[in-house]
Amino acid sequence: MANARLPASLFALTLVAPLAIGTPAAAQAPDRVPIAEFAPLPADPAPSAAAVALRNELLGADHDDPDRVTLHWVGVSSFVVTAANHLFLFDAWEIIGVHSDYLPIGREELAGLEPEAILVGHGHFDHAADVGWVAGRTGAVVVGSEEICDTAKEDAAADGLADAFTCAITGTMTSPAPGTVQALRLFEDLPPISILQHVHSAATPPSESNELDPFIPVFDPVPYITHLNTDPEALAVFLESLGDPQGGTWLYHLRVGDFSLLLGDSSGPIFDYPDVRAALDAFATCVDVMANAILGFDQPVSGLQDPALYVEHVHPKLFIPSHADAWAPVISAGQDQYEELFRSEMQALDNPPELLWINDPEDYLRQISFDVDDDRWVAPMAGSSCAAGAGGRLPDPNGGVAVDEDGSTPTTGGGVDVAALTALALAGALVRRRLRKA
Repeated sequence: MANARLPASLFALTLVAPLAIGTPAAAQAPDRVPIAEFAPLPADPAPSAAAVALRNELLGADHDDPDRVTLHWVGVSSFVVTAANHLFLFDAWEIIGVHSDYLPIGREELAGLEPEAILVGHGHFDHAADVGWVAGRTGAVVVGSEEICDTAKEDAAADGLADAFTCAITGTMTSPAPGTVQALRLFEDLPPISILQHVHSAATPPSESNELDPFIPVFDPVPYITHLNTDPEALAVFLESLGDPQGGTWLYHLRVGDFSLLLGDSSGPIFDYPDVRAALDAFATCVDVMANAILGFDQPVSGLQDPALYVEHVHPKLFIPSHADAWAPVISAGQDQYEELFRSEMQALDNPPELLWINDPEDYLRQISFDVDDDRWVAPMAGSSCAAGAGGRLPDPNGGVAVDEDGSTPTTGGGVDVAALTALALAGALVRRRLRKA
């Protein structure tokens, strides 16, 4: 897609529709609730005519197909996600600071899509600076920590919209501990979303586990020079957001049918966190598609080993890289500069995933579409706990016995051949799917 802003007529739609939604919802929305007490959103959302028109313009033909999950990259690690007739955002920030209009859309359009929820990976500005702005105008549920909610509420309060949305609270910066998995029933017609507290990227000294292998891509000033931000008000808002707290670091695992998706926005030094490594390969049904950040603070020390270690432990069938686009000068050099090295890191794995590489700015808003009934999602990925017969069991957030992702205790017993039962279940799924397609 060409890097151009929307036609004026559609841009105007986005300015009107969000205000119509957020304001009446304000009196009804509880301020915040723990995710364990959250009342799921209804199965049949009713977006406005303006939102439907904007979705059709921006998101393509498959976005409203209940048998497909679609992702549209909107900069850094942010995605517009559609699944089973629902639309939500993962992170929310219009790239703006030294440069602007590098993205073909802005926060007005993100709000104009009328997302039902915003799942926040962590609270730094490049992931969450527009969460409060969008949620205040749409009533979208903000899923994140207390600190993330505080920032979103403060930002929305500037427009008198702090009461327009509810936060579903995952915890805090320090609680639960990294490696802990919790469940959130976000939509009443979909399985619970598993939420893993992991760790943010960090510069760590070289060690046996963090091999010295620096990677410093060549900074390209062209995107910044050609899209220079000349709006002092926008620059002031950006500068104010630089101190937004991290508020924990969260991965979100969701399922639609047999298809599973893992969304993240940071790759930390998990070689020092065995509980996180164990949890990454313990999601129920494991992971078919994973999208996560490949840029991080450890890059000048150990290159791309941290994001590669996430992939090694998750065992996705397909991986989508993010966060290496030109969103900040010097820090980020453009995603194309990372491809060769990251592909070599993947090929070094025992079970490398397929890579779906996306580059900025040409792949912003490109539709990435997955058929949830595709047979490729049935067989578990080689090397995963599902392939080993463990079924991708989740640890109980309170400690103790393992539980399935729906919260039920798995059936066990002497003499039960878990691998055989898994194979039987997979065979049954194939038969059901072929009958459905016949």
